[in-house]
Amino acid sequence: MSRRALRRDPAPQAANYDLRLLLAEVSQFLDQVRAALADPGPETADDLRFKAAYIATLSLVLRNHSFSLGARETLREAARRHSHGLASLSILLNRLTLLAHSVFRQALHLSRAGFLNDYALDEFFDEIDLGLALIRPALEQRREKQVIRLCQVEERLDAHYADRFRRLSEELGAGRSNPGDLVTTLMIVHYLERIGDLILEIGEELIYIFFGERLKYAHYQALTDGLKTAGLDPARKNMAFQSIWSGRSGCRVGVVGAGGGGAGKVVFKCGPAGKMERERDNLKTWSALKPGLTPAVRAFVPAGAGREAALILEYVNGRSLRDLFLDPGALREAEAALAGALELLAGLWRTTRQETPARAAFARQAEKRLGTARALFPDLLNFKGLWGGVEIMSLRELLREAAVLEQDLAAPFTVRIHGDFNLSNIMREAGGAFRFLDLYRSRTSDYAQDVSVMILSLLRLPKTGAAARARLARAAGLVWDFALAFAAETQDQTIEARLSFGLARSYLTSARFEARRPIAARFIGYSRRLLETLLAHGQGGRSWPEFRLDRRVLYV
Repeated sequence: MSRRALRRDPAPQAANYDLRLLLAEVSQFLDQVRAALADPGPETADDLRFKAAYIATLSLVLRNHSFSLGARETLREAARRHSHGLASLSILLNRLTLLAHSVFRQALHLSRAGFLNDYALDEFFDEIDLGLALIRPALEQRREKQVIRLCQVEERLDAHYADRFRRLSEELGAGRSNPGDLVTTLMIVHYLERIGDLILEIGEELIYIFFGERLKYAHYQALTDGLKTAGLDPARKNMAFQSIWSGRSGCRVGVVGAGGGGAGKVVFKCGPAGKMERERDNLKTWSALKPGLTPAVRAFVPAGAGREAALILEYVNGRSLRDLFLDPGALREAEAALAGALELLAGLWRTTRQETPARAAFARQAEKRLGTARALFPDLLNFKGLWGGVEIMSLRELLREAAVLEQDLAAPFTVRIHGDFNLSNIMREAGGAFRFLDLYRSRTSDYAQDVSVMILSLLRLPKTGAAARARLARAAGLVWDFALAFAAETQDQTIEARLSFGLARSYLTSARFEARRPIAARFIGYSRRLLETLLAHGQGGRSWPEFRLDRRVLYV
């Protein structure tokens, strides 16, 4: 190999040339489709079919170049991301071509040429042309403004589609023109609107290339608006984004560095307006109860057209209790931190106590949150029959009976609970101070919910081996003893029964996050056993203060 070949690798530039050629061919294809709609015919159909096949080949060439480049071990991360982005762009541009081809093929079904003239389809094509023209300069010059303009094409195509849909619906209802032509035109504008969706995906792919994270355009808008509101610079050269905690809550969460040299680090959280507003309000409530316990709200971005609401929150340094318990060398520190966090929470319970009975309705909560477990393990949830002459109810039947039984069981008082008091949501700073995170589910309720969530948070940690599991069971026992001590202090005589309902709920809802059947079956089995024990006690006529929970439930 020559020394020149070692110094200069032509692959990245070759991939860029491939993209330029592909964009030029796709743009020309759209022009041909636009022209062909005036008088669609079989000769034009053959030309477009061959052209679409050629574009598919160009797309494959670009994809292969990009994958080949991205597989090189010596490639820098930014270049690897660029190559992955080009591969995705090749797929999206080919799909765009196929949709444009479908527009033409639909036009072949029209009863007469010129029928489409009344629907101003040039407005659609002008927007699509603009979007295609923005891709190359946005990518090569790395300008965010051009990416934003590119993404906004989809909004205008949606508006054009809504207008044509209304007109065509009215004409169909009034019996005007040939119904077949009207339906065909509706299909054509539908395909043109779907091209807008692909252009939006192309813009989001460029955002990924620039930032290294896959952000939806709506999230990107909320992020930049939130940073501006918080007085931070949203310019790409100063911003680094790292996703965290996404997946289970339905919200997009990330740590954002929005200042030179890593300064100005904040947390960005984006999701449905109701969730974001509730978390904002809960953070204010907790801040008033104990200043500094929760992250400060730096900015709130309300939901807008096509955009979810967002929070910009103070970034909390430190280690979560989960990290501490997963660290083999930090066992004593982890248990001490857990005890400190529990005592802090108990103090807040004492402060917010109200002499109103609290019904958490654990069984109904569990029934509503079966979610993915229904799809993954329907046999475990629906199993029923006879075993040794004893009737075994399905888990759903157990939950229904438990929900009825639980109506007569209430905590003697109400407190402000965290709502999701798990190891990941408790941070311990270097100086020893605690910070509570993720307060969306906070409300006034039964404190047994916080206790049961924390116990399951410990028991579902991914640690194996008898010794490790025994240590986690011991930590869960510390939480249990804490609950019993608090109940004795407050003269709460039914804590063990309510905690059993809470643990049954938490075991079951944990199964929806577990794809491994043996572990999910264990969680579901423990939930079933708890529910059966509770039903036997309650339906046997015994009082809830008499109920005692078997500690072996902690040894999962």
